[in-house]
Amino acid sequence: MNTNFKHIEIFAGCGGMSLGLKAAGFDLHMANDLSPMAGETFAYNLFGENLELLATKKLKSEKVLWIKSQYAADNLKERLRENPNEYSKGKYSDLNSKVDLSGKLIIGNIDHLLHFITTNQRILNHLREQNVDLLSGGPPCQGFSLAGKRVKDDHKNILPLSFAKFAGLIQPKIVLLENVKGITSPFQTDDKVKHFAWLETAKAFSLEGFYPICMLVNSKYFGVPQNRPRFILLAFRKDVYTRFSRKANHSHKIKQILSNSSHFFHLVNTSSDNLDSITNSDINLYNIEKSYELFNGYLLPKIINNNKNYLKVSEAIGDISSIDNPYFLDSINNYYANKLTKTFKREFFLSSNQLQNHVNRRHNFNVKARFRLYQIFSNSNELKKDLTVILSGTNDRQDLLERVYSIVKDKEILFSIDNGTEVLKRPDDFLFFKKYIQQICSRKNSQRALKADEPAPAQMTIPDDFCHFLPSQLRTLTVREMARIQSFPDWFVFRSKITTGGNQRNFEIPQYTQVGNAVPPLLAYELGVTISGILNTI
Repeated sequence: MNTNFKHIEIFAGCGGMSLGLKAAGFDLHMANDLSPMAGETFAYNLFGENLELLATKKLKSEKVLWIKSQYAADNLKERLRENPNEYSKGKYSDLNSKVDLSGKLIIGNIDHLLHFITTNQRILNHLREQNVDLLSGGPPCQGFSLAGKRVKDDHKNILPLSFAKFAGLIQPKIVLLENVKGITSPFQTDDKVKHFAWLETAKAFSLEGFYPICMLVNSKYFGVPQNRPRFILLAFRKDVYTRFSRKANHSHKIKQILSNSSHFFHLVNTSSDNLDSITNSDINLYNIEKSYELFNGYLLPKIINNNKNYLKVSEAIGDISSIDNPYFLDSINNYYANKLTKTFKREFFLSSNQLQNHVNRRHNFNVKARFRLYQIFSNSNELKKDLTVILSGTNDRQDLLERVYSIVKDKEILFSIDNGTEVLKRPDDFLFFKKYIQQICSRKNSQRALKADEPAPAQMTIPDDFCHFLPSQLRTLTVREMARIQSFPDWFVFRSKITTGGNQRNFEIPQYTQVGNAVPPLLAYELGVTISGILNTI
């Protein structure tokens, strides 16, 4: 495999996409992300830059540069906790007309980066001269309309346009955009007209000279133990599209995909004064659930697992269920974990042998008691609704309580005996169970237990939403367990705060959120293998 493909990533997060693409043969030229907290993890694992250590020594970073900051370069302690929404107030910058962006992570707003590049011709020329093979990223797209009409006045809603402008500036051969499935659902703009963010995104890249192909994939088809639907856009520079489409050995179905892309590209560029006339009927959205046969690795990524062999949660994290004793990388005996370690090679600068980020979050008795009930009802959606109602404490319907008890009476639930010891045993009788429910009820009713024999659900960004599947582990997942489910190798270390709360949720990206927001490295790897295959044929 060619290992010299050049890659730039924006909206890089903690590094899931870059890690997967690196394993597929892409060398990272530079990266950008808004969050200093996610950037700390990215820099540690992909560049070997320990920003926390540099901060304690009051030293500058050589590989991580800030576009704007309110703090000087040797004040990394404050930079690493800076609110990105305040960057524009900053009077410090690590960028100038002579800076070398090669091998650097650039922290800051993508529009500030665009301004810097467009006003520094030497920098722009250098980036264009790289003839970048791949530009990747995952900007928020949910409320994006090219016509400038959005659900609300939120800067995030036009980030796809910034992504497209960046692509137009540096002209990579191929663009890879990843986002949530939600962007394929229509949203209503201020003028009460429905738009599709994925369609608007495809238009934006077409206007910048790229032929788009849009698809809906799911991580579970690519070896990831998570039911995680994702929108993917591949966009080809005109000369790349032309060379690839002229190859004689394309199947009829591949030719149809390429033809649809060409039709849409030309429609957009000939109707640029009336883009709202172009609808989602003018471009195909290839759904892996409905067009299984198209995902063969030639143009769309190759399916690795099907419904007969999806990876289960228990297969992913069952070997590290204990949180009382340390685990060591050289003694991990789990096929899935070892596959990740083999696929994603650990850098020499990451030398620790102990499994990191496997720290338990403490819960009181009532929380653990509810977790145990969620485990019992994890396989019954109807009864789970009844359980949610009675645990909310807002409804004392006797019939619901009796239905729940009919299941629980033969199961072991959590008890706290006189000396504070917690044990699992069956409830004494119905009246006892009724009092038990009154003791542990809570208005928080969004929690669920993972199912051991299925892939994990997609909505795993908040640590309190899911608890472990084992009765002996009445707790939420650790960062490491969530990282395994996302297909990060065990050597990958998540940095910065573990979690956050309050108003800080608006701008902080702690470890749990870093994992939950990341592109699964195995998905990125399979996308990278497909893209490298295309590049090798042109």
